[in-house]
Amino acid sequence: MITDEDVEEIVYQAAGDSDHRGAATRLEALADRTTEHSDPVTRASLFVDAGSQWGLADDWSEAIRCYRAAVADGSDCSPDPRVWLHDALLRDGQPEEAARLRLELRSARSNDPGVYEAVAESLEHVDALTEAHTWFTMGYHRCENAPVPDFLLDLLLVGRRRVRTRLGHPCDDLDRIAEEYLNSTAID
Repeated sequence: MITDEDVEEIVYQAAGDSDHRGAATRLEALADRTTEHSDPVTRASLFVDAGSQWGLADDWSEAIRCYRAAVADGSDCSPDPRVWLHDALLRDGQPEEAARLRLELRSARSNDPGVYEAVAESLEHVDALTEAHTWFTMGYHRCENAPVPDFLLDLLLVGRRRVRTRLGHPCDDLDRIAEEYLNSTAID
């Protein structure tokens, strides 16, 4: 069976030798070994990992292909692989398709903070700050009563605070929660 450790070894080696294309190819080959998958390593998660390696190689068309394969596969993968497809589409200069995907993600009303954080950070990366602010805020409100660890909610608020600072917005109650979190995690 393919394990998390197998995937981590490939990713770790690529980080050391910068052979992200080779790592992507190996991860795709593992995705095709369908009888050897087990939770949490699914075919979709392997395609997401491969797409990530293609992205690190700055080959966004290959990353998009892998993310589309992850979405089409439909096996368990967290967060939703559409968030990585959205990111790759933005980085590849396909904002219209990314916008359609955001509508799809928004209407899914996920209670996974990772969905909102990934979309917001992708938007922040392309300086779509107002929309990034919306996604960080929406994520917090949609997930605040979900059974998720508090620190994931705090991370949404930290991202929101960062974007609000760049937008020149005054500090509000949610920003103060983010600051409390940052102060509590600061290393003396």
